[in-house]
Amino acid sequence: MLYIAHKPSKATTWYHHYKWTGLVALCCVQPCQAIELQIGVSESIPPYVIQETNSGLELELLFNALAVKGHTASFHYLPFARTFHEFKAAKLDGVINIKEGMVKNVFYSNVAITYQNCAISLISNQYNINSIADLNHKNVVTFQRASSLLGDEFAQMTKVNKGYQEQAQQIQQVYMLMKHRADVIVMDKNIFEYYLKQAFIEGKLTQQDLTQQTICHPIFAPTQYRFAFLSAQIRDDFNTGLKQITDNGTLWALKEKYRRLISFDNNTETSPDFIVPKMIEHDPL
Repeated sequence: MLYIAHKPSKATTWYHHYKWTGLVALCCVQPCQAIELQIGVSESIPPYVIQETNSGLELELLFNALAVKGHTASFHYLPFARTFHEFKAAKLDGVINIKEGMVKNVFYSNVAITYQNCAISLISNQYNINSIADLNHKNVVTFQRASSLLGDEFAQMTKVNKGYQEQAQQIQQVYMLMKHRADVIVMDKNIFEYYLKQAFIEGKLTQQDLTQQTICHPIFAPTQYRFAFLSAQIRDDFNTGLKQITDNGTLWALKEKYRRLISFDNNTETSPDFIVPKMIEHDPL
C-alpha cells in the first residue's frame, strides 16, 4: 500500500543580514516539524487495524492526516499494557484508540474514530434484547476485556451470568453465533461483518450458514476514540489534517474502501443464488 507524504522544500539562502534570524526560522518551520512518528498499536482490529498488511481504516486515516503537515508514521504492535507503558515512558510518540484521560500529561486529538458495539443475535431466535439486563440468562460471548470496557452494568452482568465467556480471537465469536454455540455475541458491527466474511473465505462457514440473518441490538452507546501524542504541535497538526481529509472527501473514500472490504457484494467465490447476509440496523463505517 502506498502512502504519499508531502515533503518540505529546501530552505532558501537569504542574503540580507538583518533578516537572517527571522527569515531562516520561518523557512525552517515545515522541515523542522516534518518527522517520522513512532505510533503504538495495541491490537489488530480489522477492518480498523489489519496488522498482517499494515493497513486498516484507522492506520490509513492516521497516515493521511499526518501527511497534510508532512509527517509520516511507523507502527509498533505491542500488547495492550506494554503499549501504554512505552507511551508513558516516552518511547512512543503517540498511540491510537484511547479515551481522553486514560494517560496524564499527553495531548489528545479530536475524535478520530467511533465504534458501535452491539449485542448480535440470529433473527430466527427472536430474542427481545433492549437492555444489558436482557443478557442475564443467555450464553454471551464477547471480546477480551469486555467486562472492564463496557461499563459497570455490563460488568455486573458478567459476574452473575454463568453463560458468559470472552474469546481472544473475535472470529471465534462469529463462528460460535452462526453455528448456534452462542446465543449472543458482543462486538463492533463492522468487526462482525469483517470476520463473517473471513470465516466464509476460510471455509469455517458455509453458504447455508450465511443464509441466517442477524440483528444488531443497539444496547451500547457509541464508543468514541481519540489518538494521543506527546507533542501538542503534533496533536494540532493531526487535528488540522483530520479536518482537511474530512472536508476534501479523502476520509469518505477510505470508509468506502473498507466498506467494500467487508461486503459480500464483490465476492466472486459465491454462487449466483447466494444470499448476501445482512444485519438489521446496519450503519456505514
